[in-house]
Amino acid sequence: MAISRQAQLKWSQLKVGLLVLAAVTILIVMIMNLEEGMGVITSQTKFRAIVDHTQGLKVGGPVRMNGVDIGNVRDIAIAQDSPKVEVTFTVKNSVASHIREDASIMIRPMGLLGDKFVEVLPGKSPKPLPAGTVLYGQAETELTGLATNASTTMEQIQTAIADMQKILMSISQGQGTAGKLVTDPALYDKSKQVMEKLDVVSEKSIALLGKVERGQGTLGSLMTDKEMYNRANKAIQELNELASRLNNQNGTLGKLAADPSLYKRLDSLTSRGEQLLNRVESGEGTMGKLVTRDDLYARADKLLAEVEQLIADVKKHPTKYFKFSVF
Repeated sequence: MAISRQAQLKWSQLKVGLLVLAAVTILIVMIMNLEEGMGVITSQTKFRAIVDHTQGLKVGGPVRMNGVDIGNVRDIAIAQDSPKVEVTFTVKNSVASHIREDASIMIRPMGLLGDKFVEVLPGKSPKPLPAGTVLYGQAETELTGLATNASTTMEQIQTAIADMQKILMSISQGQGTAGKLVTDPALYDKSKQVMEKLDVVSEKSIALLGKVERGQGTLGSLMTDKEMYNRANKAIQELNELASRLNNQNGTLGKLAADPSLYKRLDSLTSRGEQLLNRVESGEGTMGKLVTRDDLYARADKLLAEVEQLIADVKKHPTKYFKFSVF
């Protein structure tokens, strides 16, 4: 009887030990699943990604796609062939087929506490991501970075405002061209005079345009007189007819252009005329002497004056030169 009780006690202790062992094993597996992304029930597919900076991503961080947890980060290390960071993560096999060959990742913050997660952007390619392909991505800018950029921007705005204040002060004190325009009464008076002159010119221009529209003045007549338009149109037509006649091959110019002999004859005639004028200018021949010798001109002028005196005397005393008798 004692032996059976002792056996029962040992069996109870064994069951308790087995139960504790199973619980510890399950606990270890769950811890490994949380820290390294190892699945307890479901099988997983491993991927690798290259990013410039992890922004504080940790091993065991969640991997999400479209806001749904699909895996965990397993390893983070510097890549072998570059100073960039290589992130190894696993996703469920049922989801891995939705990751296309143009997929990428984004490291994003989960909230204000600073924890990060990997967002898988599945892509739109019709082909799934081949096994062993490396994904590429980047880390989203943190709020601290935004705050730093905002602080820098505010400093720049404050500097710009200070510069504007200096400029306004110099203007109010009459410094520079803008300051003189604001504070110098003489410049204001001159500007006012210029504006008044511009007003006068504008009024005169409007009045002139009114006269032109009413047909007053030469320009108005040209703009409104239909007879003037008809005459101008007729003159243009006559010029076109003249140009057509000049371009006609049967005309004089056309024959001169088409017949080289006529051109040569005209050129020869021109040359002979130039030679004749040269001889006249040089005093050759009767015409040349009449043109170049002043004594011949004087003699001819004297002879003409004597003839005029003779004619006048004959008219005054005809009986002196003519005798009339009836018988």
